[in-house]
Amino acid sequence: MSKILIVEDDRNTLSGLVEILGEEGYEVEGVETSKKALKSLQKETFDILLTDLRMPDMNGMQLFERSLTIAPEMKTIVMTAYSSVKDAVEAMKKGVYEYLTKPLDLDELFVIIEKALGEQELQRENVELRKQVKSTYSFQNIIGKSAPMQQIFSTIVKVAKTQSTVLIRGESGTGKELVARAIHYNSPRSNKPLVEISCASFPESLLESELFGYEKGAFTGADSRKKGRFELANEGTIFLDEIGDITESVQTKLLRVLQERQITRLGGTETIDVDVRVITATNRDLEQAMDERKFRDDLFYRLNVIPITLPPLRERIEDIPLLIEHFMKKYSVQNKIPTPSLSAEALEVCMNYSWPGNVRELENAIESAIVLGEGSTILPEHIPLGGRRKALGANKVDFLKNSGETFKDKIEAVERLILQDAIEQASGNKSEAAKVLDISLRTMRYKIKKYGL
Repeated sequence: MSKILIVEDDRNTLSGLVEILGEEGYEVEGVETSKKALKSLQKETFDILLTDLRMPDMNGMQLFERSLTIAPEMKTIVMTAYSSVKDAVEAMKKGVYEYLTKPLDLDELFVIIEKALGEQELQRENVELRKQVKSTYSFQNIIGKSAPMQQIFSTIVKVAKTQSTVLIRGESGTGKELVARAIHYNSPRSNKPLVEISCASFPESLLESELFGYEKGAFTGADSRKKGRFELANEGTIFLDEIGDITESVQTKLLRVLQERQITRLGGTETIDVDVRVITATNRDLEQAMDERKFRDDLFYRLNVIPITLPPLRERIEDIPLLIEHFMKKYSVQNKIPTPSLSAEALEVCMNYSWPGNVRELENAIESAIVLGEGSTILPEHIPLGGRRKALGANKVDFLKNSGETFKDKIEAVERLILQDAIEQASGNKSEAAKVLDISLRTMRYKIKKYGL
């Protein structure tokens, strides 16, 4: 439950706010002076400080400045009956979250409190993520001892220190997003945002608004201003995955951003400067797309400053044992079961398979073997490869028994197997896999994302 501290020297106003916010489900404490507020802040943790501006012992701005040393993450909302544009601007400059005029509009107050709590939660998640992210996504933890991967590690080290635009190429499932994260988190921008977006997940109109933002009233449903991904990534990095799927209109606008380092929100006229490092990725043949006039030459050359091409797994088979070991440990810990051993026959099967879905397919196969396998040793029959449907048929009872509690869980488990089988048949090509299953490419992408395939 979110906790709010209210500081108000008028007893009637104070008791009213405590009662109203308490009815809204918040845990509320009310005090009449700034000194009492400081004592409360030293004893307890609050999410929101709602304080009057003019008080006899210490005004609201002085209380806010003192509170920063005690609870820097807390959001402060200042309220006053003596509105002044100058005071409001000064308060916002110093870091006050919002400045409200009495008598309070309660609906507005509720909206502002919820917005502040949402941003606070996001900040906390980012802090926690940054604590873990260096060990999770640092280039050293991208698994591989093969010569191609060692060369990529070396390239990441060099590129991470620069501000250069990077284009990561490779088949689906080779780990392009991991390389993008490794570059960012080993760069001087590592303590700034990394904003990721899959360009293929949005139709053209929505992709533009996601990338560049929009003003209130820009289109039907645009009820308020929204910052785009480029603004959110300011001073950090933006990772544009599946860049080869963007339309000509978006290509033109993206080129302008790369050239001028400025954006304009949809429906707006204000030009906004952005300091963003751009990393893109694709599994498409961009040279062919340029020949077919589907991808702009000038945009390609802007993106391809530092090219990194990830090899498919079939071209670095010496990395397969390392990857298997890594995934066995990962999913054993995740499922709270002892890590099994891998039989020589199972390893041989893995080494001789072409892995059209690359590292992602190998990871899914090992996860399946860990969850569905029996005993302390992974055998060839535990590893689902091209014959996934046969494996399901031969072991149907055990599979359904271990695929979740509810009917929905079991349906989703089967659907995931069918999708992966189609992807394998299509050698990792999403469009071909969608044709095999007679579904749209958009549906295919949604389900791939849903099941992490």
